[in-house]
Amino acid sequence: MENKRQQQVFVVDDSAPVRQSIRKQLEGGGYAVQSFCDGLELISCLCWMEDPPDLVIMDIDMPRLDGFSACRKLRQYEEEGRVAWSGNPLPVVLISANDTLDNRRRGFRLGCVDFIAKPFGPGEILQVVDSLLRPETTFAGMTALVVDDSQVVRYLVARCLARIGLQTREAEDGQAAYEMLCEQGLEVDLVIVDYRMPRMKGDEFVYLVRRCPETAQLPVLFLSSEGDSDHIITMFRAGASDYLVKPFISEELQARVKVHLQSRLYLSRLEEMNRNLYDLAVRDSLTGLHNRRYLMDFLNRIFSRIVRSGMDLGCVFFDLDHFKRINDSLGHDFGDYVLAEIGGLVRRLVREGDLAVRYGGEEFVLILPRAGLEACVGVAERLRATIETHRFSSADRSCRVTISAGVATVLNDNPASAAELIQLADRLLYVAKSRGRNQVAPRLAAEERV
Repeated sequence: MENKRQQQVFVVDDSAPVRQSIRKQLEGGGYAVQSFCDGLELISCLCWMEDPPDLVIMDIDMPRLDGFSACRKLRQYEEEGRVAWSGNPLPVVLISANDTLDNRRRGFRLGCVDFIAKPFGPGEILQVVDSLLRPETTFAGMTALVVDDSQVVRYLVARCLARIGLQTREAEDGQAAYEMLCEQGLEVDLVIVDYRMPRMKGDEFVYLVRRCPETAQLPVLFLSSEGDSDHIITMFRAGASDYLVKPFISEELQARVKVHLQSRLYLSRLEEMNRNLYDLAVRDSLTGLHNRRYLMDFLNRIFSRIVRSGMDLGCVFFDLDHFKRINDSLGHDFGDYVLAEIGGLVRRLVREGDLAVRYGGEEFVLILPRAGLEACVGVAERLRATIETHRFSSADRSCRVTISAGVATVLNDNPASAAELIQLADRLLYVAKSRGRNQVAPRLAAEERV
């Protein structure tokens, strides 16, 4: 069996560290890489090559022959037949620390296919190269729904999309497509829909899709016949994202689909980054538990609903006994180790749906939905016993740790607010300490009710 040719990328930059960084990324992605110090070296090499590289990545600012001049000369040589290849121009990606709109315009006028600003992030170069040379990997796992009453059109569109790595599902009219998306919950990344179809036309379908929360942001590209300007306006008013006039060439369909899918990928990554940033903002970095800010947001959201529904909600407030002694005798770094270990023990103990929080310093809070007083005391006792028997050991230092805990619940203590629920559990924590520590206090004694 013949081996598939390794795709080749030329890297042109006067900075050796930049060339090495790009080479490392691309060779790690399976590409063959050849490097050049400036545009003159590149042009000299291309003039005698029979087979060109698959892509050129070139810096703008270089001595002897800069990126713009090299690109201009390359296009001139291609037009004059002074290079061995013919057909499509050699794709060039420009890179520069001088990322201005004017530089981008100059580059795209010279036929460049992309522009990357320096400094670039880890994997950014490889991601751009993959999107250009291996689009089937860029869109792997993504799905398009093709909606047309013509089986031939559906087949041709599906075959065209398969070349860029897309899976396809098919529907013969708008009604069937709407049922698949909004009633059966089919998840797709793009819809291609004809305008004229039986049962439900394209504009009616798009109108309904835009009003379904799960599909409101879905890219919809519709197919129109020549001269259907009224229908084009109608489809855009209904909420279509783009259109293509039949008959069309496969390259145009692929290009339009790529634009919308790339935007969808960027949006998905942005949403993931936002989720990660939010998670960083509401988690304690030492223990991995949620922080006090998240606790109050969570409780304030659910407290009134819990009270109205008559359900119970438990709060366990605990802290480490004599923690200052640990810091003073064994060092603050060992104290941090103990807190991190406590976080791990807590995570392993709580149920899915429970909330574990580092409240501050050596203080922790557990919120236990649908748990009455007895269940909450049971959780607190198991946690107390687990920590008491755990050996905290790091390098040549070790110690034993105990905790004291207070337990309050909505139905048992009838707090007026989320803040009061926490205050009650905190008060009971200090009752546990006053009784000798290393214990759980679930309620105030008569003489302690002041």
